[in-house]
Amino acid sequence: MMANKEINNLLDDIMIEHIANAPVSELMAEDNLTSDDIVTTQARFLGRVHECKQQYKKARLKNARSQLEIEKKKHEAVDVMAYLATKGKDARDVLVELFVQQKLPENLTLAHREGKEFTDEDAQQILANLIAMGAIDVDNKGD
Repeated sequence: MMANKEINNLLDDIMIEHIANAPVSELMAEDNLTSDDIVTTQARFLGRVHECKQQYKKARLKNARSQLEIEKKKHEAVDVMAYLATKGKDARDVLVELFVQQKLPENLTLAHREGKEFTDEDAQQILANLIAMGAIDVDNKGD
């Protein structure tokens, strides 16, 4: 049974290669095609390819939007003030402590502030982002 399938696949490959290498005039004569038939078929094919590309783009966009909503919900659920209350420290102190203990992600970078002071709100936002990303475990009592 397997040999028949392999033979059929081989014959299909040979036929496809023959058709692909045949001159257009030969194919037109063999199937009684006119140039209008070919143009119509080509337009239909290109239209279908364009339609598939559009569907793919829409599916990617829909997926990206749903992932964005998931991330937004993570950030909305973060209660930085409650986390800071359990620590008994302000946001800056917690960030410094995490930095000293090397508990921050290795690839974490902060933008250059051009001489501006680092505010408590900045520190709280960084903590909120780290918690939402899962880099800081708020349920971990040893943290």
